Amino acid sequence: MNILHIAPIHSQKISGVRQSAINLAKAQSRIDGTRVGLLISSDDTEPWQADELSIITKHALLKKRENSWVDRIARVMFLPDLVVFHSTFIPFHARVADELKARGIPYVICPHGGMTREALAYKPWKKWLGRRSFFDSLVAGCAAIQYLTQGEFERSGDWGRPVIIVGNGIWPPDEASLATPGRQPQRVFLFLGRLHIEHKGLDILLDAVTRCQAELRRNYVQVRIVGPDCRGSAAWLSQQIARRAIGDLVILKDPVQEEAKSGEFRSADLFLHISRTEGHPTAVLEALSYGLPVLITSQTNVLPEVLAAGAGWGVTCDSADVARELVRLSRAHPSLLAATGLAARHYAVTELHWNRVAAKTLEKYRQIIRVARRAA
Repeated sequence: MNILHIAPIHSQKISGVRQSAINLAKAQSRIDGTRVGLLISSDDTEPWQADELSIITKHALLKKRENSWVDRIARVMFLPDLVVFHSTFIPFHARVADELKARGIPYVICPHGGMTREALAYKPWKKWLGRRSFFDSLVAGCAAIQYLTQGEFERSGDWGRPVIIVGNGIWPPDEASLATPGRQPQRVFLFLGRLHIEHKGLDILLDAVTRCQAELRRNYVQVRIVGPDCRGSAAWLSQQIARRAIGDLVILKDPVQEEAKSGEFRSADLFLHISRTEGHPTAVLEALSYGLPVLITSQTNVLPEVLAAGAGWGVTCDSADVARELVRLSRAHPSLLAATGLAARHYAVTELHWNRVAAKTLEKYRQIIRVARRAA
């Protein structure tokens, strides 16, 4: 079975889609009888390297002589049995999909939260134009939509296509690398992710900290916001932190990777994700795998599972509610944070491993391929 993932990611830009697409493809490639490739559909011209995985860029394919994109892909990699398009509203994906339909090759769309009501309401005129010009046709021709969670599916509405629900995963760190929540005199509440103010609810977080700043100071709390800039968001956050005079409480840090990223998780006591819209945020899953309790909104689409596992707490997108929870958890007994962290680790290791996710998705893909071949 030949599976091709196509994703608009960049070698120098950190994103949830990048993490998800690469790790899912890697995990699938480890399963016997499966060949997996990744086509980078952004305009990235940088060379990509990834162990266990064949990667080609759209830029490199432009140099090939074949007339069709599918023929170029087949020459460099293989002719796919199924294609997975990651993200939404990418015109190049629609062009490739038209060629796939002409050849009877099925494709799946994994929108990563991009088809929810909240996502479609962001820059609505641009989305309306995209839907009319190509996106609705792309969806109409897909074999299935691959949602990451039940919550994402419910908030995306009925697009009239079959649905697959399989979430993101994690590669669990070893036991020596886990967080130790509640053990330090100072409490560190961590947000780590793309600094998208609207989507990630970072404005709500600053409002909440401003509301309860006196209590947070008394309880020796530091709120760390770590991640890459998103259209000037880092400058906006810096200005807001200074204007509100909360620079002693809120620390804004540059994006981190590998060991430095692991260090941020290990040194924290609580992970924050006050998102307004998400698919299935990999940062939350990573935090759980480090044994870190989480405070998250229902829009992260993992709250029911977190509550059932005793791995964290829920909060709304209301700054007063967030402030109350920040104060409560700043006062929480260390044993509560430690026990919740253990539950988080157990849930992540038993339910979220990428190998488990890969096996689930490949079984769904086999069913789609069988149906497509019978219809040919």
